[in-house]
Amino acid sequence: MVYHPDFFRRPAKPFTRRVLRQAAKHACAEAPNEACGLVCDGRYVPCTNMAEDPMQEFVIAPDELAEAYASGTLEGIIHSHPGGPWRPSRADMAGQIETGVPWAILVPGEDDAQLACWWGAQRPPVMTKQGLHVPRAFLHGVSDCYSLCQDFYRETAGLDLPDIARDWEWWLDPDLHGNLYVDNLSAQGFEVIATDPQTYAELARPGDAYLMAIRSKVPNHAGIYLGDGLLLEHMHGNLSHREPIARKLKHITHWLRHRG
Repeated sequence: MVYHPDFFRRPAKPFTRRVLRQAAKHACAEAPNEACGLVCDGRYVPCTNMAEDPMQEFVIAPDELAEAYASGTLEGIIHSHPGGPWRPSRADMAGQIETGVPWAILVPGEDDAQLACWWGAQRPPVMTKQGLHVPRAFLHGVSDCYSLCQDFYRETAGLDLPDIARDWEWWLDPDLHGNLYVDNLSAQGFEVIATDPQTYAELARPGDAYLMAIRSKVPNHAGIYLGDGLLLEHMHGNLSHREPIARKLKHITHWLRHRG
């Protein structure tokens, strides 16, 4: 099976073409306010945005959401971002984690709305059965370096690293947002085995992880060491890929290993 790098910007269950067409009409009608609705039993159910500032956020009425949960038909949630951004906010990510169903974002225009992304459903595999990497396009919070590491460890070690709600460029103000990678290492079962390339070269194992600080005072990027001098990488603006470790050694701040 061939997976397109922009998998999260293409229709996929429960966000079928039919559902997205229905949601797009609603999003255009509600703009410049954010539209919101539920995907229940294969159809889009428009909801009223109950937020105090519907141009900046959305709130689905608790009774509407509760009814969908009680019926057992809730499959997903869709809302719009008039004017963008084309990625989930920290609040969007937190909401998806709390509801436990996939979410999608539409960006409305004058006559139609485009699918910005969906997330919270199963992503394509990191590797094929033949050992080839499946490239992914980058979108923060949906398909990025952390999600690549999540899927790698799930596939290769059966580890379920938790989803973490985060703002784009959270690393520019770590006093406000925290040092998300370093602060969560121990809780996720990782330990630092080295902080310099020379020491790590003597300890390296396939499946170890690393952190980098890219134009940041704190580590804001992670990847996987595959062995044989290769890294599994996914940086902003690029497809995920494998590349020689020598190109990145000087930027790496931490080498990590999972205790499991």
